Amino acid sequence: MQKEKIHFENLDGLRFIGAFMVFLFHTFTINREVWGDFFESAPFLWVRKLTSIGHYGVNLFFVLSGFLITYLLLKELKERGKIHVGFFLVRRILRLWPLYFVIVLFGFFIFPHLPFGIQTVHEFWRYGLFLSNFDELINGSRDSINFLSATWSVSIEEQFYIGGALVIGFFQWKTIRSFRIFFLTVISGSFAFRFYHAADPNLLYYHTLSVISDMAIGGLLATLVFENPSIQWVENLKKWQIGVIYLVGTSFLFASHKVLPGRLISLERIISGVFFVFVLLEQLKAKHSFFKADRIPWFQQAGKLTYGFYLFHCLLIFYLCKTFEFLNWTQQAGYFILYFVLLLFSNSLLSILSYRYFEKPILKLKRYFRA
Repeated sequence: MQKEKIHFENLDGLRFIGAFMVFLFHTFTINREVWGDFFESAPFLWVRKLTSIGHYGVNLFFVLSGFLITYLLLKELKERGKIHVGFFLVRRILRLWPLYFVIVLFGFFIFPHLPFGIQTVHEFWRYGLFLSNFDELINGSRDSINFLSATWSVSIEEQFYIGGALVIGFFQWKTIRSFRIFFLTVISGSFAFRFYHAADPNLLYYHTLSVISDMAIGGLLATLVFENPSIQWVENLKKWQIGVIYLVGTSFLFASHKVLPGRLISLERIISGVFFVFVLLEQLKAKHSFFKADRIPWFQQAGKLTYGFYLFHCLLIFYLCKTFEFLNWTQQAGYFILYFVLLLFSNSLLSILSYRYFEKPILKLKRYFRA
């Protein structure tokens, strides 16, 4: 059973970086109308511009998730000759479902009866079936709260896992080539969908067929790393070369909608996905990195808390903004700094408690579902 476990250095730290990117993005965008004139001052506009690419943290999550899950499936296939699809789905359920439904049940049935509570316009049946991304497309523009919307990415992950498991179970793949054909087909189909719907930014951001290529890109990377563990061109990159690639990739994230006008925006996820593939490879393989994510203080430990950190933060943003507005603490920059510190502290504390006393005991059950 111990043989089943595998750990990639620096991916926990990267996972936290992705979560923190989203956290910063939402901190400066959700409920921003409550803050005073200082929020439009030059320093705040500069910070808001800097955090405006934070939503790409979700893209990084998707690529990383596709990589890890595919690598583990390939490992199981190599060691046991087949993939136990049922056990795979149960392990995913134990990871994703409990906290997801805590947030969903709270949002629909408890939140409306609490102070500042609002009856959501979202529909519970879609959330119950992990179709919240489609509900966001239908009802998101009419929703006066945001914390339920954070579940959209979890729904897409679950759709990918279930769909992939059904395909694997039906075809009983035995070779890496089968995985590659599947992922290349998904990437091509996803690109075609985005090309056809290039004029609709909501479809490009929330629709499964638009987003799913991120996980397929991560899965394709896993097939390459699994077959060729030593990737020398990455291992031997010099520090300045790594820096240049990071600079070009990050610049693209800031300027993607300017350099990809019209239907060319359909290439955005492919280009950003390739950049995040490089980030994963550099963190895993490069010998001359100018940073390693797990070596940044607390990042490795925080990486284990990212699921709660991601799902809780929009809920806490809502309540803290309402509280500061009620106290009339919204007109000075110092109050916003206090708000940010309280938000970061409360979200971290809630994530720690959730992982230690709720998520971790459930995750221990995964050991009973390994083939």
